[in-house]
Amino acid sequence: MGYLQSLFSSSEKIANLLPSLLSHSSILLKNIYIGLHSTRFAGKGENFWQFKEYTQGESVLNIDWRKSASSQKILVKQNEKELSKTIYLYFDRSNSMNYKSKSVNYNKFFFSALLTITLCKLFSGNKEKVFIFNSENKPINCSTNINNFNKSFLLNKKQHSFPKINHFKDKSLCIFFSDFLFDSAELKSLLAKFKKKEIQGYIIQVLDPMEVNFKLSSTSLLNDLETNENIIFDKDKDIESEYSKKLKELENNLKNIASYSNWKYYRFSTDDDVSKFLISLSKSILIDK
Repeated sequence: MGYLQSLFSSSEKIANLLPSLLSHSSILLKNIYIGLHSTRFAGKGENFWQFKEYTQGESVLNIDWRKSASSQKILVKQNEKELSKTIYLYFDRSNSMNYKSKSVNYNKFFFSALLTITLCKLFSGNKEKVFIFNSENKPINCSTNINNFNKSFLLNKKQHSFPKINHFKDKSLCIFFSDFLFDSAELKSLLAKFKKKEIQGYIIQVLDPMEVNFKLSSTSLLNDLETNENIIFDKDKDIESEYSKKLKELENNLKNIASYSNWKYYRFSTDDDVSKFLISLSKSILIDK
C-alpha cells in the first residue's frame, strides 16, 4: 500500500510540472528558430510554383533558408501540389523514466515530455498534423491546440508500452522518446510493421548521465523503479565494465533496428544542451522531410 501511495504521489508531482514544461518549451522554441534561421539549405518539393513571405502560423518546414538568406526575408517555397506530413510523438511514461541522479535538475520523464511538446509546437501549422500519445496510448491532435496536451498526458505507467500499429497513418513520421532499457524485441517487431506501412522515424534514447557513465561508490544501493526492488553492490570494476559493455550492445542493437526500418537513432543525455540537441534533430527532420 505504501508503494502505491508513493507511486501516486510521484505521478501527481510530475503532472503538476505542466506549467514548467510549457514555459521551458516556449524558451526552447525561440532558440530553435534562431538556430534554424542560420541554416542555409533549400526546401524540398515538386511542382515548384512561387516564393512568398513567411507569415506567423505557417509551417517552418516549408521555409527555403537559402532563398531567405539572400533576400533578407523569410520566404516560403510553395508548390502546386503539397501533401501534408502526419507526425506522431510518443514518450515513455514508465517508472524507469523517473530516474534522476544528483548531477541534473530534472529526470528523463521531464526531458522526454519537454522535447515532445517543443517539437509539437515547432511542427504545428496549417500543413502538418501533429499527434501526441496520451497516457492511454491514444493519439491526440495537438497541432491546432496545444491545450489538448494536459496533465493526463503526464501520468506514470508502471511499465513501458507502445501504441498499437493501427493508430499510425501510412507514410507518416514518428518520434519515440524512451530510455529503451528493456527487451528491444517488441520495438523490433513494431518497427518491422512500420516499414511495411512506409512509416519513417526517430528513436531517441533518453538517459541520465549516471546511466551513461555508470560508476559504483564503495557501496551502492540500486533501486529498480519498475519493480521497486533494492540491490546492494560493493565497488567492483568488473560490474562497471560489464554494464558499459551491455549499454554499448543495447545502443548498437537500437541502431540496427532503426537502420533496418529506415529510422534514425539519437541519444540524449539529460545533462546535454537541450537547445543544441533539438536544433540538430530538427535540421535532420527538415532535410528528411
